[in-house]
Amino acid sequence: MDRSGTRWLAVMLMGIVGCGQSRQDVAEPSPANVTESTDKSPPATRNDRGETASTSASPKVGLVATAQDGSAEATFQRTLQSFQDGRFDDAFEFLPPSYQADVDQLLQVFAEKMDPQVWTNSFELLGKIGRVLKSKKNLILDMDGVKRLPQVELIKPHWDAIAGGMSDLPSSDFGDLQRLKQTKVRQLLGSAGGLFRGLPLPQFGDIQVTTIKSDSKTATLAYREKKDSEPKEVEFVLMEGKWLPKSIASGWSAGIAEARASLDKLPERMASWKPVIISQLEKVEGMIDQLQASRTKEEFSAAVAPLFFTIAYGAQLAQQAVLESTAAARAADVVHCEINRELNDEDLTKLKDVVVQFLGESGADAEYELIPNDGRTRCRFTMVTDAAAMASVLAKHFDTATVRLDLESRTVHIDFK
Repeated sequence: MDRSGTRWLAVMLMGIVGCGQSRQDVAEPSPANVTESTDKSPPATRNDRGETASTSASPKVGLVATAQDGSAEATFQRTLQSFQDGRFDDAFEFLPPSYQADVDQLLQVFAEKMDPQVWTNSFELLGKIGRVLKSKKNLILDMDGVKRLPQVELIKPHWDAIAGGMSDLPSSDFGDLQRLKQTKVRQLLGSAGGLFRGLPLPQFGDIQVTTIKSDSKTATLAYREKKDSEPKEVEFVLMEGKWLPKSIASGWSAGIAEARASLDKLPERMASWKPVIISQLEKVEGMIDQLQASRTKEEFSAAVAPLFFTIAYGAQLAQQAVLESTAAARAADVVHCEINRELNDEDLTKLKDVVVQFLGESGADAEYELIPNDGRTRCRFTMVTDAAAMASVLAKHFDTATVRLDLESRTVHIDFK
């Protein structure tokens, strides 16, 4: 199963990215069972600052949930509908209660382990950037380089919402680690919905979904991302009264354990990254203050150039620090797999089980990613000391495919004819 499936965001996007198999043999869904969007455009909304803005940046319409309550199909539709409407807290409610508790605990552990100075300084900087975007809007939009950007016309209608949302971040539930420790994820997502209100969100009106088969505990859905696209299949299981993609349910415990282990290492990592982060934040903050103090287009332009350089240089330093702290361990034991077929949930689970069994005792601590997308499956496994032995195991597992190992890149290529 795809490790990213253990994150709450995957629930909101279930079935859209990498949780199904491209199906050539699925029958065309009948018109009676296929859910399609209506032609009614989403209404304008008024944000917390009294500004009216469309909920969509394009003529695309949103998905309308029509499936029977309590079905896997209804869960699929309404989760996506909640996301496209900016109701992230409602999308989170589609997780089973114990899963929600797991994510709440991860949030509390993160707030406990995160460095307070780095967190606070970062959000204060975001707030300052938001205030500059608001107060210097005309100067920014009048810059020659900005005028030439093809995206600027799309951004203009949402400029004030973006600036206001960033300005509000330091005083939001996100910006205070002490408050974050006491905050439930559902509450946090509700705050996020308020901050992003007025911004364009993905619309899923082109998606069609139909139920292939279902019983009291399992269901199989077929969906199309567009009317002319190939149908894909995703399996659901009923967990604690909630329908959930099987790929998420089967890997949840391992994914949560992995996330907790990663958070345990956060203080040590932050201790090594903190000097670089704080230094760059202070430099950028000083330059943002200069932008805020500028009164003319010339003064503003003169302050922007070194800011871009500092941000680019700081990003490079941060990336280098991260790579140096993790590269040695990662490069020593990682094996990648490239499969020329998009595996379904059942095949992904079998592949993961084969590798974990091969790893033996170290399999419990191994990290893995299984990402089926665009007709291929890309995998990454850690804790693999013998890449050649693993390639042999995979050759037996995929006995109808050609399996070859590139030792230099530690990549196993699996090609089906």
